[in-house]
Amino acid sequence: MDTSYLAQQVTTIIGQLHGLFDEIGVPSHERDSREAELFSALSETLHNQLRQVTNEKHEMTEEAHRLIKTINQMEASLEDNKLSSAYRLEDGDTKVTYPLTRCLQALKEKYNAVSKLHRERFEQVRKLVEALESYASHLESSFVQIKLPPTSPNATISPSFDISPSYVASLDNEFTRVYEEYTRRVNTVKVLCQDIIQLWAELGTPQAQTDSSIVKYARDAPEQLGLHQDDLAQLKSKKERLIEEKRGRERRLNQLRTTIEDLWERLGVEQHERKQFLVSNRGCGLRTINEFEDELARLNELKRQNLHLFVEEARCKLQELWDSLYFSEEEMLEFTPAFSDVCSDALLSAHEAEIARLEALKEHRLPTLQKIDRHRELVKERDDLQASSQDASRLMARGNKGERRDPGKLLREEKMRKRIAKELPKVEAELKKVLEKWEDEYGRPFLVLGERYLDELYASASKAPPPRSKTPSVAPQPAKPPKSAPASRAGTVRGPPPGRAKTPTANFGASVSRNPLASSVSTITGAKSPSKIPARAPLKNMPHGNNSPERRPPLEREDSTIRKMPPPRAPPPRMKDLFVPPEPAATPANHFDINRDRSESIVRHVPPEDPYDDRTYLSHTMRSGCTPQYAPPAPGSRQISQTSSTGTGHTMQSGSENWETFSEQSDEPERDMDFYRYRAAAARNKRFTPEGGHASPRGVHGKKLRSIRGVDGDLMTEGEGGRMVRVVEGSEAGWTDEDAF
Repeated sequence: MDTSYLAQQVTTIIGQLHGLFDEIGVPSHERDSREAELFSALSETLHNQLRQVTNEKHEMTEEAHRLIKTINQMEASLEDNKLSSAYRLEDGDTKVTYPLTRCLQALKEKYNAVSKLHRERFEQVRKLVEALESYASHLESSFVQIKLPPTSPNATISPSFDISPSYVASLDNEFTRVYEEYTRRVNTVKVLCQDIIQLWAELGTPQAQTDSSIVKYARDAPEQLGLHQDDLAQLKSKKERLIEEKRGRERRLNQLRTTIEDLWERLGVEQHERKQFLVSNRGCGLRTINEFEDELARLNELKRQNLHLFVEEARCKLQELWDSLYFSEEEMLEFTPAFSDVCSDALLSAHEAEIARLEALKEHRLPTLQKIDRHRELVKERDDLQASSQDASRLMARGNKGERRDPGKLLREEKMRKRIAKELPKVEAELKKVLEKWEDEYGRPFLVLGERYLDELYASASKAPPPRSKTPSVAPQPAKPPKSAPASRAGTVRGPPPGRAKTPTANFGASVSRNPLASSVSTITGAKSPSKIPARAPLKNMPHGNNSPERRPPLEREDSTIRKMPPPRAPPPRMKDLFVPPEPAATPANHFDINRDRSESIVRHVPPEDPYDDRTYLSHTMRSGCTPQYAPPAPGSRQISQTSSTGTGHTMQSGSENWETFSEQSDEPERDMDFYRYRAAAARNKRFTPEGGHASPRGVHGKKLRSIRGVDGDLMTEGEGGRMVRVVEGSEAGWTDEDAF
């Protein structure tokens, strides 16, 4: 049916209506109204149909636009590069085209394809979001910093929600951050719980006072204890309280242990008991503290019972500090508790406080005190060396039996003297600077034993040092007579022998110039000693000559002798004892020795008497009693020196280097035919020395005889027990002259 047919139908129907109206006789005005109603209904129907079709068109167009919009949104959410909506509307594939049904069909197909891709991407995102929310649920709600899509089962996702690859990457990063934070907090909670449990165990906390949930979930499910910051803060505060309690207990235990160990030391507790107590009371529990307190109470009771011992020990320590600080008596008296007799805890505490103060003071003054100690030590060494140099007997002293003589003593003294002379001025200068600086800083003098030490230093600096004592090992020059006019020696009857008689008597000072005993030789009775050492007492006033039969002969050899040539030495003869029998008989002197080489190599001390005076020999023979007589031998061809051979064959090894002691209780030596024969010959051939002196005696075939020395006068003195003792000056036991030839 087309429009012409419809128009023809309308015309036909209207004509039929007019015929019917005529037949009915409808008036014209009614006929017009009815015809108008017909046209109105016909027009309305047409318009209704038109309106319906128009609405349908609009609906299809809207649906097409809606599909296009959804497709564009889903495509935008799936892609990173977002295009503008105007650009997308101009795209041919996403435009509304006619016919609408075909356009809608194409749009629906495209929508289905994009929607499928969108759903697949969303499923991937939803799983990642669910995992992220599972970890983030233990954390704070504000911890997640990215927008998450809805993940409920009935929830629909907006096509405009961004599920692009960039969003998925950012979501993955957020998941990693949340997971790491979750893991860190879980580990933190686990560590805190383990520490709390460990502290409970160390402190011995009862089970009723512990948190059972911490013990239950600490190892397997720490997240059940909460991973929020508030939960962590609560666990940390609980741990800090336990740690503080442990520290307090440890401080208490350390104080108790220090006190107990101090008391153990004072009371002398055995080490195994201390170790056993410490091993059985370890940790910081209440039981351990109670045990330490009980031990301290027990030791305090012992300390109270032995308080006087502790006070005495503290006073000894106090005295040591006083001495090290050079306190004077007034400074010591300032601490009055040191002189209290009432022993109490307060007294002991006062002593301990004073000891602590003095130790701090000593530590502060330590550099200065060390310099003072060094200075006083050097001064003492100098004084001791000066006092030792004034003692001449140190050069003649010999060691006891079994001890070696010290030949290097003079060398050490000289080294010490040089060292003191070098170091003492330096130490004094440094000490003055230190003390002056100290006094300027503190405004008071530095006292040593109550005196200002700087005054002592100034006084010692202003006082000139004493002259050095001459060593007695070198013979003094005044004792050496000049060759042109030899001086007469004190104590002799006649003048010295003529210069041509080169005997040890006339030139003894030169022969023993290097002998350590020369000082005793050069000291003549009544003559003034040239050295600073006081002149020693005469040997006649010393009974037995201070000799000792236990002394050994000197081991050193004399290098400077009369003739500067070493003699051909023979083995020395065996010495005989002087003090064997106690019978009061005159001891015959061995005035000659058959060993000529030995006798000529001995240089003895020269007495002050005239060596050619026979009166000493005659007085000796008169005092000593009868002399055994033997058949007179043939007169000798030379003069015999009695005193030089006396000690050679009959002198024992004594402890003195220049004295011999003979007692009236001594027995006669073993009779020797040669000895008495030569002794009698020497007695018969003695003669006085002429005024001009003797000519130098010569032996057979021009060989020079051995030296002739003087004969001492024997002196008798009263010894111990009223016995008469003959004193002999000098000893031949240790005197040798290796340069006799």
